[in-house]
Amino acid sequence: MPLPHSNDLHTARHAGFTLLEMLLVIGIMAFIAVVVAVQVVGSSESAKVAVAGKELMAALRYTRGQAVYTRQSAALVVDLEKKSYTAADHAEVILPDEMEVKMYTGEVLNEKSGAIRFYPDGGSTGGKVTLMAGGREWTVRVGWLTGDIDFIDSAKPRATIPRS
Repeated sequence: MPLPHSNDLHTARHAGFTLLEMLLVIGIMAFIAVVVAVQVVGSSESAKVAVAGKELMAALRYTRGQAVYTRQSAALVVDLEKKSYTAADHAEVILPDEMEVKMYTGEVLNEKSGAIRFYPDGGSTGGKVTLMAGGREWTVRVGWLTGDIDFIDSAKPRATIPRS
């Protein structure tokens, strides 16, 4: 077997990566991982707002249905301090800690809670509840005369659903 030529040894030494190059690649990969993680967490909070908004709409529709079905007024009560709401005869729903809640209604129970009341004819006191987290807002609106329920999603400003 012939001995390696000195040029071959020199080429073999430079064929691999240096420690500095490896550290640079690992640093770039770590940076990309952090950026992706931050975006996933942000979209996770955004998704929580959408889910909570849809659940709130369902609770309002249930409460309206109960008022019409039982022929007695029924209310969905929002507690701003506890970040929770209670629909008709259901258990209290507590929203995630990172979520902010605002409510505008004609039926103020005290300085930290209010209600949207539905009547046997389907009408209501009206109002709106806004849920916010991760830069996203979801506003559920209830028509004061008709009791119609719809929403505005800050992620899709023109996204609304037909009134019920």
